[in-house]
Amino acid sequence: MTPESADSRIAIEHLRYVRLGTRDLAAATDFAQRILGLQVIDKTDDQVTFRSDDRDHTLVYHRGEPGEQAVAFEVRYPADLDRAKTALEARGLKVTVGTADEAARRKVRAFLTFNDDSGNRFELVVRPMNSGWRYFPSRDAGIKGLAAVAMRSTSGGKDEALWTEVFNGEVRDWAGDSAYVGFDAVHHRLALHPSKKPGVLAIEFAVEDVDLLMQNNYFLRSTQVKSVDGPGRRPTSGQLFLTFMGHDGVMFSFVAEGDSIAPDSGRRPRQFPRGRASFCNWGSDCEIPEFS
Repeated sequence: MTPESADSRIAIEHLRYVRLGTRDLAAATDFAQRILGLQVIDKTDDQVTFRSDDRDHTLVYHRGEPGEQAVAFEVRYPADLDRAKTALEARGLKVTVGTADEAARRKVRAFLTFNDDSGNRFELVVRPMNSGWRYFPSRDAGIKGLAAVAMRSTSGGKDEALWTEVFNGEVRDWAGDSAYVGFDAVHHRLALHPSKKPGVLAIEFAVEDVDLLMQNNYFLRSTQVKSVDGPGRRPTSGQLFLTFMGHDGVMFSFVAEGDSIAPDSGRRPRQFPRGRASFCNWGSDCEIPEFS
C-alpha cells in the first residue's frame, strides 16, 4: 500500500459496542450482570444495553435470533460514512444507511451497516453517546472496558484486506492466517480467525491486572461457567487472557496487560506459525478449534 492510498483510508477511532440477538432476553441479561459484572443502562421489552466504561454502552442484547450480531466502530464525521459507503460498495459489499429511529435506538447521530465478505455484520457510527457518570459494575470483576472482538472469517484474506485498505487498520501480527488488526496504540481491537463459519468468536473485556484475571477465573469456576481457553498469555500481544462460554454460545474473554504500540514506532508485524503455542505460551488447555 502506498502512503497516498494509506492517507485516503477512513479512520476508525474507537471500538464502540457489540449487538447480539437472543431468544431469551432474561437469561442473557442475567449472564451480563451476574457473570460479566456489567451495568444495565437501558432496559425495554426487546433490548437491554450494558455499560463497562465511559461509553454509554458496549454490549447490547436484543430480542431476535442468536445469529443477528453486529460490531460497531466509530468514525468522526458524517462525511466519513459517505466515503465508506462509496468504498464498500466499490468492493461489491452491500451497505445500508440506518434510519433516524434506528440511530436513536443505538444512541448515535448517524450510522450505516455492512457485511464483510464472510457475512459478518458491522456498523459504522458517528457521535455515539458517552456518559459523565462513573461506571458502576454489578459485581467487582475489575473491568476497565471493552477491549477487542475476535471474529470468525471464511473469506481467505478478503476480510483482512478490507480493514487495511478501506480503513486505517494495521495488521500487528499473524498467527498462521489469523490476523490481529489495530487502529490505535493497543496491539489489536479486531482479530480475524479462519473458520468454517462466520460470526462473533469472542468479546473481550479488559480487567485491571493479573490478580483480577485470576479472581475471575475462580469466580467462573464457582458459578460453573465453562472456561474454554486459558488462563494464558498470547505471544502476539503479550496479553493475559481467560476465555469462557457465554449466552447463546458466544464466548467472552477477560484480558489484562498487553503491548502498546507508539505511533510511528516502525514496528513491523510478525508472523507466528499456525499452532497452539502461537496462541498461548503458557501451554493452557483450549477447546476452541480456531485457536488449536
